[in-house]
Amino acid sequence: MTVDETRIRSVLDRFAARADVGAVSFALATPSTGWSMLYESESPARPYFIGSITKLYTAAIIMQLRQEGVLGLDDPITTFLDPDLVSAIHVYRETDYSEQITVRHLLSHTSGLPNYLMQPRDDGGSVFGDALERDRGWTFDQALGVTRTMRPAFPPGTSRRAYFSHTNYAILGRIIEQATSVPWEAAVAERIIGPLGLAGTWSFSVGDVDRYDGVSPVLHGRRTVRLPLTMASVRAQGGIVSTAEDGIVFLRALLDGSLFDRQLVGEMTGDWRRLTFPSHAGVGIMRSRISALASQGGPREFVGHPSSTGAVLYFAPAAGLFISGTINQMQNADVARRLLAQLAVAAKGVVRG
Repeated sequence: MTVDETRIRSVLDRFAARADVGAVSFALATPSTGWSMLYESESPARPYFIGSITKLYTAAIIMQLRQEGVLGLDDPITTFLDPDLVSAIHVYRETDYSEQITVRHLLSHTSGLPNYLMQPRDDGGSVFGDALERDRGWTFDQALGVTRTMRPAFPPGTSRRAYFSHTNYAILGRIIEQATSVPWEAAVAERIIGPLGLAGTWSFSVGDVDRYDGVSPVLHGRRTVRLPLTMASVRAQGGIVSTAEDGIVFLRALLDGSLFDRQLVGEMTGDWRRLTFPSHAGVGIMRSRISALASQGGPREFVGHPSSTGAVLYFAPAAGLFISGTINQMQNADVARRLLAQLAVAAKGVVRG
């Protein structure tokens, strides 16, 4: 199929020229028409940290385990984890709700657990803020230790809103390890990366610190940050390195039933809870909406996941359009959101072509 990609490339060129944007890498595709395109602002292109999009991989493994009968979404986390390990991680108004948290609560960000990584401590700092000043690593137990010092948002499952927390997916990673008897990184490789042939995708761990410079640099504002120990610590919450093209292969497989039964995809997308604008949380997946004005007649709803690293991975059901990529910018999430909307508008002619 021959199409005019000029408008799309013009949008990407404009964003790539910004001083507060890192290397820009994007893939777009409409599988129903056979059209796809790839854009790279640097050559040779490098894979990038997908950040919180990693949570989709973690959720996919949980859904596989559910299909296999290894776990249920309404199982308490203490079915898999020692009660002493998770004791007092969720104390709300002097009541410990830790053992009432379920797998579903973690997937859907309805546990109310504090966000150990981003949430301010009593001293006004945060784990991520500390890492920006000086790169550092931490363990799962240390993450839970920080969580115990913070106030939860609400008791598990009691709010129609969701509260985004990296702690949820840190715990899901440990549940996967307990359920499969292999490290989370091995489970991702064996269950997703290998079967889908994602040649440019891997989990960044402590053993990969020396490979950090082979990954596209990330900016915080206009400053390039070096966070090898930090990125090796976030694991199931945000530790995957990938490419824009691999992202589309993965999201297509997740949504079309290649990784697990499509009925479970319906469950993931059947109950949305409001997060911060413009996002809603499903069960292991996110939805973003843009205004009618911003969409200019293009798709308004996108299903997938964003990331604080400036990466996005979304499918627009109304247009059959997949958008995957990054601007490698940690400080301003609005930049990536604006680019997503503008790409959807620019791709209208291709989608309808």
